[in-house]
Amino acid sequence: MKVYFGASISLNRELLPLYREITKSLIRLGHTITSEHVVDPDLTKGDWQKQYIPKELFKRETDRLEKSDVMVAEVTNPSWGTAFLIEHALASGKPVLALFYKDAEMPLPMMIEGHPELYVAHYSRGNIRTVLKKNLEYFGQMNHKKGKLVVIDGTDGSGKGTQTELLLNYLKKTGKANKYIDFPRYYTSFHGKMVGRYLKGEFGGLNSASPYLTSLFYALDRLTARDEIIDWLEEGNIVVANRYTTSSMAFQTARIDIDKREEFLKWLYEMEYKEHKLPKEDMVIFLYVPVEISQKLLDQKNARSYMKGKEKDINEANVAYQKEVLKLYLELSKKFKHWEVIKCVDSKGKLLSVEAVHAKVVSLMKRRGIV
Repeated sequence: MKVYFGASISLNRELLPLYREITKSLIRLGHTITSEHVVDPDLTKGDWQKQYIPKELFKRETDRLEKSDVMVAEVTNPSWGTAFLIEHALASGKPVLALFYKDAEMPLPMMIEGHPELYVAHYSRGNIRTVLKKNLEYFGQMNHKKGKLVVIDGTDGSGKGTQTELLLNYLKKTGKANKYIDFPRYYTSFHGKMVGRYLKGEFGGLNSASPYLTSLFYALDRLTARDEIIDWLEEGNIVVANRYTTSSMAFQTARIDIDKREEFLKWLYEMEYKEHKLPKEDMVIFLYVPVEISQKLLDQKNARSYMKGKEKDINEANVAYQKEVLKLYLELSKKFKHWEVIKCVDSKGKLLSVEAVHAKVVSLMKRRGIV
């Protein structure tokens, strides 16, 4: 890939040896550096700033960045120029890896740490190549992604399975390459089986274990499916997921005190999308069904073997909890632009037919250019 490397130039050059190690590692990994001047030891000698005309410098660097596939930014030393180029890269749809030196005296800037779109990695002299390889391989996979990831989500009993099946049938009939995955994978995944044990109440009730811990069961289940999903997307499939990280964002966050929910959501987002590097979904379809109706639909569900004879799991049985989860789903749908809400009831609160809801699903996917 073509990599634009950005780092502090004007303030000081004390980290220049690290900059040079980073670029050497990038070249050894087979990448091309489009901004090798950044590591030129003679770049800032003398009255160097007089040789540049600001408008020409701006155009030159933004052109180089736009012709690159990704940006790697060393952010240990503050730099207004690097900060601008990071935002320019993100606005251009290019992924950015921000590198922060582990032995730095100052802490990682909060604006860097808290940026929702930046991939941040702490590095040392001994692991530069490993850090770059891990992140750039993922960036390369996402750059070559031809397919789309669509998530069908909702509270328990909202009809996700039915709508997923109808959508898959529609994709097959219209000749769209597609794949399907259902989370949690209670029967085929080591961690999915742990989710089943948790939902069965084997580890206690909803308040028995920290959401930070129980979230790991779900996250690791998805992590072990990541490479499969990425392969499907690279092949050009529309990948339909019945639940995804989006479910944990509602169900697990609902178990957190209100004043600590934003912090938990940030942790969950960083773990799954940045640390585990799950592909981000292109579209989330949230099926809105009032809890009173979804509870009746749950009563009609067939028995599930992972429940060992119990009718409802610990999530399904708690109506107050389901209402809080529903509230969170609606909040999340306002927070993220790629979320769409489908009301599965009419103005009188009567449940719509599965065909009517399916028509809404297809209509929204057409509007977003997915089908």
